This record gives sequence, structure tokens and C-alpha cells, in this order.
Amino acid sequence: HDQGGKPVFTVDSEPLAEILARIENRTSYGEAATGRWLTDEFAKESFGWDFDMVRLLVVSLLRAGKIEATSKGQVIESALSIVARNTFPNNNLFRQASFLPKVGIDFTHLVNATEAFKEVFGRDIPEIEQNAIARALQEQVGRNEEDVQDMRNTLIHHGLPGVDVLQDAIDQMRAIRGGNAERAILTFNSAYQKIKEGIKRTAELNDLLTETALHDLKRARKATTSLWPFLQQQSDIDDTIREHAEALEDLMARETFFRELAAIEQHARAIEEEYQRRYEEAIQRRAEAYTDALGQLRSTPGYSQLNEDRQVEVSDPLLSRTVTDLDPPAQIPLLDADIAACDGRLKQAIEDVMKLIAGGAGTEIVRVRASDYFKGGIETEEQLDEALAGLREECEKCIGEGKKILVQ
Repeated sequence: HDQGGKPVFTVDSEPLAEILARIENRTSYGEAATGRWLTDEFAKESFGWDFDMVRLLVVSLLRAGKIEATSKGQVIESALSIVARNTFPNNNLFRQASFLPKVGIDFTHLVNATEAFKEVFGRDIPEIEQNAIARALQEQVGRNEEDVQDMRNTLIHHGLPGVDVLQDAIDQMRAIRGGNAERAILTFNSAYQKIKEGIKRTAELNDLLTETALHDLKRARKATTSLWPFLQQQSDIDDTIREHAEALEDLMARETFFRELAAIEQHARAIEEEYQRRYEEAIQRRAEAYTDALGQLRSTPGYSQLNEDRQVEVSDPLLSRTVTDLDPPAQIPLLDADIAACDGRLKQAIEDVMKLIAGGAGTEIVRVRASDYFKGGIETEEQLDEALAGLREECEKCIGEGKKILVQ
């Protein structure tokens, strides 16, 4: 509305009054009124406001001087500040930012701060005095912030969920440490539950995320991102394995995953065992196929005439694939691809043998594909005679030219 020739926000009636009331109510219980919470809250009935509408109203309250914001540990008191201009147009930063009413501090705020301090840190502040309370808050927050930050980094490094919970606590801690006495107290009163949860969560994670647990979680991550994508494509996969995979993906996505470490390990092991069973079958099939191919190569006329170095050179593509003890293990699709390529590698090895033998005699080697003469299949004796005649004609031509034929 217009006031003295200047536009002024109307904050004592809807819709701004409704937004402000929700922020005041939320922060009165020590819960942070974040952009994410506000947009979720006002998306419900009977409001149905979209994201941009809620953001517009929140920024209007900030512009009107009724609230202030905290973003990435920085306090925003003016909607025209550089921090505000970086925060509010960014959807993610707006969701992460927290808001509290802009009020003066009184004795009630001091009492609330001392009670919340004891709830969060487990001890009393000796005197109810603004500066003493602020010092105690900033000192205690400073002692805990590094631990929370280290644990946040651990979660990020290992690709684990729950980073947002710790980051929210860190942002509030930074705002408390960097603010004046009044700001530190008001910020703590409005967000002490979030700080409490961050500190508690860090302590739990420190106790549970041992080296063994992190190793098991790495295995579980591999099971969901590498092993299961292969297994779920198999037509004969058992429903029990599918249930294990679905349960594991659900648990690994929870921010409270660390409370389900035993279940995570159990589900991951079931997937690993199924994959290992199929892996052992695949590598055995490969070994058998290449062992058979190696035997055919060694019985090829002329192979025994090669010296040892030549034999090794020709047979190595087959011999190297007869082993079953691979370190590191190959992926099953690669083993299947090797099996499919076995016949081609055998033919190439036989051709190499013939070339080496013929090369010494100055004879040229040519390939003749017998299958080219049987395209479309054979149904009558006449078709058979015609195909064989064509194959014979080509072979006779090559022989007449003094070439050695490799029939494939």
C-alpha cells in the first residue's frame, strides 16, 4: 500500500501475515523455517501455492524488514545485499536458506537460550546475561563445528546420504559464530534443534562408521551400481534377489542408513553371492571353450613345425583365456564376449599357422567362406549340387593360381 508517497508492504494481513506466522511458530520450537519447509508447507491444501509464489512472499517479508535469512552461514538482513541477490534467484540455495522473525531480544529470549543450551550441550550457563550466553554459545558451537564438518566430508567422500542434515547444522553454527551477541542468541533459539540433530548425528556416525563398516558400505554401493544392473537384465533372475536389491537401494538412499548396517550387509552379500555364482559359471565356460579351441589349434597341420616362440605367439590369444583365476576379476559381459569371439580367434590362429608355414615356402594364403555358397539354406539335392559346384570352382581357381586355401 501507499504510505507517505512510498510503496510499503502490507504485512498484517494475508498473504504475508500467513507466511510470517508460520515462520514465527516454527522457530518458536527451535526448528529452522527453511525455504524447503516453507515451499512444502504452502504447497498443501488449502493454499496450493507454487514455489515461485512462496519465494516471492518470503523475499517481500525480508524487504519489509520483518524477517532475516541465513544462507551458507551468512546472515541476510537486506533483500538488496549481494548475498541476497546470489541466494534467492538460486532455487537450491533458497531451499537451503533458513528464516526467522526480525525481533529485538528480551529476557525471555535469554531464558529460552539457556534452556536450549542445556538440551543441546548437556550443561548449564552460569548466568542469564546476553554477552555471557552468546560467548558460551559461540565457544560450544566452535568446539563441535569441526567434527560435524569432518563427518560431512566423510559422507561426501564415500557417496553416502545425509549430507544435508549436517550441512544445515554447519550453516547455523557459522551464523552463530559470526554474529554479534544478539544475533547469536536469536539464531540459536530458532535453530537449536537442527544443531542438536547435527551434533547427535555426527556422534552416531563416528561410532558406527568404522573402517569395516565403510568397507561394507563400499561393497553395498558396488552391488547396487555395478552388480545389480547386470543381474536385473537376466531373464532367469530369482525374485528373492530382486527383493534384496530393492531393499538395499532403499536403505542406501536413507539419510539414516547407518542404523541399518547389518541389513545393508545382508542384502549386499546376497547380491554378491548371486553375481559370483554366475561369474564362476561364465569363466568356466570361457575356459572350456578356449581349452577346446587350443586343442584344435595344436592339432592343426603345420603347428608342430613351428618353433617354440612362434607357437607361443600364435596360441597366446587362446591360452591366456583358459585360466579361471583372474586378478582383478573380469566383468561377466566381457567373459561372454570372449566366449562369442572364441571361434573367430581360433580361425585367426589357424590362419596365422598356415601363413607362417606357407610364408617359408613362398605360398599365398587365401580365405574361402564356404557359408557364402549356402546362403538361404539347402532344400533340394539340386541346390546342394549347385552350392558344392560353386565352392569347388573357386577352390580349383585358387589352386590353379598356386595359392593355399583356408576354408572357413
